[in-house]
Amino acid sequence: MMPFPHRVGIYVRFVCLLTSLATGTTLRATDYFLTIGGGYNPTGNQASLEANVLFFQQILVDKHRGDRSHDVYFADGDDAGVDLQVQIPKKVRPNQPATDLIASLHRRRGEQQLEYRNHRVPQIAGPLDPSLIRVRLEKLSRTAQAGDRVIVYVTAHGSEGRREDPYNTTIDCWNEKRVTAREFTRWLDQLPPAVPVVMVMAQCYCGGFGHTIFTGFDPSKGLTDHPRVGFFAQQFNLPAAGCRPDIDNDEEFSSYFWGALAGRTRSGVPVTDCDTDHDGVVSFAEAFSFAVVDSPTIDIPLRTSDVLLRTYSRLASEARPATDQPADATVPQPNLEKLVKLSGPLQSFVDHGRPVSGRIVAGISQQLGFSLQDDASSVAKALNDHRRSQRRSNQGRRRNGSGRRELLSEIAAKWPELGDDKHWGESPLLRDDNQEQLLKELQELPSWKTFEQRRQQAEEAAAQPVRHELREIKFRRLVNTLESIALEQNLPLLATPKVREQYRQMIQLEESSLNK
Repeated sequence: MMPFPHRVGIYVRFVCLLTSLATGTTLRATDYFLTIGGGYNPTGNQASLEANVLFFQQILVDKHRGDRSHDVYFADGDDAGVDLQVQIPKKVRPNQPATDLIASLHRRRGEQQLEYRNHRVPQIAGPLDPSLIRVRLEKLSRTAQAGDRVIVYVTAHGSEGRREDPYNTTIDCWNEKRVTAREFTRWLDQLPPAVPVVMVMAQCYCGGFGHTIFTGFDPSKGLTDHPRVGFFAQQFNLPAAGCRPDIDNDEEFSSYFWGALAGRTRSGVPVTDCDTDHDGVVSFAEAFSFAVVDSPTIDIPLRTSDVLLRTYSRLASEARPATDQPADATVPQPNLEKLVKLSGPLQSFVDHGRPVSGRIVAGISQQLGFSLQDDASSVAKALNDHRRSQRRSNQGRRRNGSGRRELLSEIAAKWPELGDDKHWGESPLLRDDNQEQLLKELQELPSWKTFEQRRQQAEEAAAQPVRHELREIKFRRLVNTLESIALEQNLPLLATPKVREQYRQMIQLEESSLNK
C-alpha cells in the first residue's frame, strides 16, 4: 500500500490538475528553495559554510525532480573582495619525529594557519542580507500557489535570544546584521496558507525557530494556520557544531541530514539504510532520524512536532491544569491514570512510536549499551549517574607537572643548540638522516620516561571530558525521543480536535520528501 504522505502528495497534484482543467490553464507544482548561508564577516565566514551550500546545490541537481527555483544568499554576495576563511593545508614533509618532539618542548606546535579568499558559490541571488531575504519571501507570497512548497536551508551563524525573550534567537547575517526568529515568522506569515514551508537550520541556537509554528511567535496564541515544519540542529539555548575553516571534517547536522537524502555525506562517505519504512524514498523525517542517531556532535536536534508535543501534551508526572495551557489546548481534565509515563521496556517505545522515532530509540540504546528489554526509567537514571560521575571526576582531578621543563633542561645541557628557544630549528642535528638516531638518544635521557608518562596522562585527561560530553549528548537525544513518543500517545487526552488535526498535518509534512 502506498505510504500516506505520498498519497497526500498525489492528492494535491490531482486537485491542481482539476483546477487547471476547469480554468483552462496548466499548473505545475514548484519547489522554491531558499538557502541562507555564510558568516557575519570574513573571520566568521568559514569554508565549511561554503562547502555546505555547494553540497546542497549538487544534491538538488542530482536528486530533485520537477520544477524548482533556488535562491542562494551567501556572505558578501558577488563582491569581488575576499570574504571566506580557509585553513591552509599543512605542507607535506618527511617524517621528522625528533624535530616534532623538540618543537613540542619549545611549545612550537604547528598552529592552525588561515588564509582568506573570495567564496566560490555559483549562481547566487545576493549577499546574506536580511532585506533581500524579506523581499524574496514577499515576492513568493504573490507568486507561490497551492501545491507549491517553500524549503529554507540555513547554514550560517546564530545568536541567543535575550533573557526576557529566549526563543527569539537569530540568524547572523553579513555586516553584523541579524534576522530574529520573531521577525522571520512575520515574513513567513505573508506566504499563502496553502503553501507549506519546510525549514532545515544548522546555526547555533536554531531551536528557537521552532516557535515559528505559533501565531505571532507566541505559544499562548495557539498554532498558526500556515503549514510549517522545521528540523533544527540544536536547542534554542545551545551552540551547534560546525563552522570550521577546513572542509575535511563535516561532522555537523546538515551534512548528515542532507547526506541521508543524497546517499553520501558532504565529504563523500556513503550513507545507507536511511529508508526506515522501506518505501523506496528517504523522507525528511527519516533524514532527521539518521542525523540524530549517527552524528557524533554536541547537537541535540529537534523538530517542530517535538515543540508542539511539549506545548500541548504532558507525561503522567507532569500533567498540569488546563488554565496553564495555550488558548487552543483546553479540553476536559483527563484521567491522569491513562497518561503514559516514561517507563516500561524500551521495546514498547519502539513499538508504539513512529518508525523514525523507533529507529532513534533502537539505535542510540545500542550505542549506550542498553537492551530493548531495559526499562525506559533506567535511561534517565543512567543519565543522572553519568552526570554525577563526571562531577566527582572533576573534583578529584589533580594537575601534575608535565616533565617538559626537566627534559628540555637535560637536552640543553647535552646539546646547547637544541635548547636555544629561538634558533633550535637551525641545528644540523635535525637533519632528516639523523632523526631516528637523535630520537633514540633523546629517549635515553633520565627525564624521558616521566615526560612520556605525563604526556599520555595529559592526552587521556583531555580526551575524557570530550567522550563524557558526547555520551551525555547521546543520553539526552534518547531521553528526548522517549518523551516525544510518550507525549504523542498522551496528546489525544490533552489537546483539542483542532490541535490534534494540526499535529497530524505537521507529521504528514515532516514525512514528505525532497520530491514530495
